[in-house]
Formats: sequence, structure tokens, C-alpha cells
Amino acid sequence: MVFRKSVVAAMLAFCAAGFVMSTTALKAADFTAEQIAEGQKFIVNNALFILFHESGHMLVSELGLPVLGREEDAVDGLSGVMLLESVEDEFKAAMQDAADGWFLIDEAKGEGPQESDFIDTHGLDRQRAYSLVCMMSGADPDYFKTFIDSIQFPAERREECGGEYAKIRDSWFGLLEQHQDEQKTSKFTVTYEPANNADLQPFADLLQEAQVLEAIEATYGEGYDIPDGIKVTGKTCGTENAFWHEGSREITYCYEMAAYHAALMVNYFTNLNAPADPSVEQAEAPTPEAEANANSVKLKLKD
Repeated sequence: MVFRKSVVAAMLAFCAAGFVMSTTALKAADFTAEQIAEGQKFIVNNALFILFHESGHMLVSELGLPVLGREEDAVDGLSGVMLLESVEDEFKAAMQDAADGWFLIDEAKGEGPQESDFIDTHGLDRQRAYSLVCMMSGADPDYFKTFIDSIQFPAERREECGGEYAKIRDSWFGLLEQHQDEQKTSKFTVTYEPANNADLQPFADLLQEAQVLEAIEATYGEGYDIPDGIKVTGKTCGTENAFWHEGSREITYCYEMAAYHAALMVNYFTNLNAPADPSVEQAEAPTPEAEANANSVKLKLKD
């Protein structure tokens, strides 16, 4: 995937202004070309993971699939399986960025889990991160070895991940097989709405150029008996989130979610670039207001 550097420049400028990452204005020049490329990849890959997560809710709803346990955990598993079983290495890389992201969100909170985190329908951020790591270890331990070693994932836990991943994969494929038909095609309507916001439009452009929303149609548009008319929409929502709307049969990815992930990356790279001198003021974490509005689909960058 190739992205315009001007888009990233605008993206970084927005993050600096909107999320108060440091006491001085940040510019694209403050980041290396490698960091810019990694930031773009991180945003796009996390959007892919989130969209496959929401598509899991869509399949449960549209196909009447049974769910044993929490649905949020189940569709995390489906998202991971769809990325890990893809023949595209870019999709496998997306899984690694998604795990990185959950760690990063957990670290950004700082204060640790709150009572609301235990009440939430989702698992804790760090738990979700390690669940993805275990899936990666179970699916392809050689491909992901460098990453898994870098977070010091215990060897005894890795031994369990192969069987756990196989159960997740086989359970989902077993359910979906009943709704597969090679003669069937399903029409999805993919729309990137204008952001109507100068700060968010670069994110809309980035996602559209990467054809992120189209990944859902490419995956489920052929070979599945899904009624036509599922909408996959990118739009400005007023909140950092993504949704499956059963009534309107629509998966929505909010541009604010991409902006939030970009802000996390800006914060990470700003801290990475900061001088080691403790007398020099370091970049701040995202504001409490930004954190409070963060989607539960949250995204550690590997050291």
C-alpha cells in the first residue's frame, strides 16, 4: 500500500493540535520517514481488525449464529482468524499491529483497570492484547517469533496456544461452512462519506486510498449466503467508535477512531524521540477527555 505523505503531514498536525501531545507544535518533520510509514500502517491495520470485529457481529446477526460465551470475545476471535488465515501477508501484519494497539491503549491509561472496565462487555485491554498474541503463536509461531519474543511471552503459555487457536479457528469455520455456497454472491454497499471536517478528512482519504472498507466485501461478498444490502460506511460520528447496526444492516467505522489511533502513535513517537535528559519536559499522554471518549476497540507498539 502506498499513501501520500501530505496526508500523513495533515494527520500529524491534527494530532498535535487536537490531542495536546506536547507543549510545542508537532510537525511532520519531527518524525522520520520510517515512523511516518509505520504510523500509516498502524492506523490502517487497526481499522482492518476493527472492521473484521464488527463483521463478526454482522454474521452473528444475519446468519443467526450461536455464540457460547461473550459475543465480544467471540468476534475478536473471528477477526483474528480472518486475518491470520488470509493468504495476504499484509493481513497477518495487521494482527500484529492490533495486538500492539491494545497494549498501547492499556499503557496510556496509566491508572490501571477501573470498576467500569470489569463491568464492560469487552475483556480488559491487556487481556485482549495477549489473547491476540496467543492466537498468533498458535497460528504461525515461526512467522511471529520475533514479535512474540520481544514481549517475553512465556514458553509454557505458547505451548497451549496451538490447541487454543485450532479450537477457535475450527469452531468459526465449522459455523460458517453451513452458510457457504460457491454459487452465491452478496452485494455490499461501501461508502466513504465526506468527513465534513477539515481535521478528519485526511483520515477518510487515508482509509479510502487503502481500500479498508472494501476488505469486508472482498471477504464475504463471494461464497457466502448473506442477503444483499449490507452497508459498510466510513463517516464522522462524533465519537471514537465502530458499530454494527442490526436494524439498518450497516457496519460503521468512525473517522474519529483513526484519529484516535494516530494520536496514540504521535504520543508514542514523541516519547521515543524525546531526549533522555529528565529535566526536559516529555510529551503528555492523551487528555482525559480524549481517553474517556475512546472506543472499546482499543489499540503496544513493539519495542
